[in-house]
Amino acid sequence: MPSLTSLFPLTSQRRQAIFYALTYAGTGASLPFMPLWLKTHGMTAGEIGIILASPLLLRAVTGPVSGLWADGFRLYRTPLVWLACCGALFYALMAAGGLLPAVRFPLYLMLYTLAFSCMTSLAPLNDAMTLQLARQDRFTYAVPRAVGSSSFIVTNIVLGFLLVIWPTDLILVWLVVAAILTALGGRYLLAGLVRPGHASVGTAGTGLERLNVLMRDEGFLWLLAAIGCLQASHSFYYAFSTIIWKERGLSSATCGYLWAVGVVAEVAFMGLGEGIRRRMGPWRMLVIAGVLAVTRWGLMAFSPPLWALYPLQCLHAMSFAATYLAGLELVQRLTPKGYESLGQTINAAYANGVMMGMGTIASGAIYTVFAAKGYGVMAGVAVLGLGSALWLYSQRMRLMAAMV
Repeated sequence: MPSLTSLFPLTSQRRQAIFYALTYAGTGASLPFMPLWLKTHGMTAGEIGIILASPLLLRAVTGPVSGLWADGFRLYRTPLVWLACCGALFYALMAAGGLLPAVRFPLYLMLYTLAFSCMTSLAPLNDAMTLQLARQDRFTYAVPRAVGSSSFIVTNIVLGFLLVIWPTDLILVWLVVAAILTALGGRYLLAGLVRPGHASVGTAGTGLERLNVLMRDEGFLWLLAAIGCLQASHSFYYAFSTIIWKERGLSSATCGYLWAVGVVAEVAFMGLGEGIRRRMGPWRMLVIAGVLAVTRWGLMAFSPPLWALYPLQCLHAMSFAATYLAGLELVQRLTPKGYESLGQTINAAYANGVMMGMGTIASGAIYTVFAAKGYGVMAGVAVLGLGSALWLYSQRMRLMAAMV
C-alpha cells in the first residue's frame, strides 16, 4: 500500500501553504473575535479600542525590530518558532486577568500588545521566506498565500459556529492552540531552510546602520508611500461599511454576503490569477491597483444600489490583493540581498500597521462628518498612493529606456 507521503508529497509549496494556514488560523480568530472576548471580560468600548489599536500603532517600532532580529538567524524557522511560542505564552497569560481585576485593563493591554505583535510579525517574515523559496523552487508564491486567506475565512466560520454553543473563553484557547501549532509547524515543516545571504548580513553593520541603508533608498520610500496609502484607503471600509449598509436598510445576512464576495475575489485572484499577474508584472499591477482603488472608493461615496455593490466588492481583488502582492515582490526586488526580512517587516509595519491604524482612528471623525461620503476621503488617500506608484513606474521606465 502506498504511503501518505508518496500520494501527497510535501513539496516546498505545500509546506509553505500548510504553514500559512496555521498562522492565519490564529489571525482569523484574533481580528474578528478578540473584541468579543475583551468585552465579556469587563473591558469597556473605549478600553477595547485602546487595546486593539496599540499593537497596530507600535508596529512602527516592533516591525523593524523584529526584522532586524530575524535577519541575524541562519535558519528561517528559528525566529518564526520563537515568535509563535512567545505569542502562545502571552495569550495564555491573559487568562490570569480574571484573578487580578484591579489591574485587568493594563494587564490585557500589555499582554495583547505583546501577543499580537509576536503573531503579526510572523506574516512578513513568512512572506520574505516564501518569495525566496518560490524563486528557488519555481512555484507560485500567491498560491500558499491564498491558502492563508482561505484559512482565515474558515476560522471565521468555524469559530463563529462554535461560539454559539461554547463560551467566549474558547477564543483564547483557540489562539493559544493556533500559536502552538504554528510553532510546531515552523519547527518541522521548515527544517533546514537556510536564509540566503546570511553571511553578508553579519558584516553589514549594526541594526541602525542596516536600517539606514533602506531608509536612504528613495525608491524604497516612494514604494512604502504607494503601498501605505493604497492599503490605508481601506480603513474606512473595514471600520464602517457594515454600519453604512445597515443604515441603508440592508440585512445582516446581505452585509455578510458583501464581505464574503470581497474575500472570495481576493482569494481567487491570489490562487488562480497567476497568468494575469505575470502579464501585468508588479510595477504595472501596482498602478492598476491604484486606479481601481480610486474608482472603487469614488463610486462607493455615491451610495450605489445593492446590485452595484457586488461588482465593487469584487474590486477588492485589485485594491487590496494586487497591491499586497505587487508590494511584496517590489520590496523583495528593491532591498539588498540579506535585507529581505527587514524590508518586508518595515513594509508590513508601515502599510498594515501605522498607516492602517491612523486611518482607522481618523475614520471615526470622517464618518461623523461625512457619513457614507467618507469613502470620497479614502479615494483621495488612494490618489496619493496612485501618484506615488506612477512616479515609481515612470522612473522604472526611464531607467529601462536608458539601459537600451
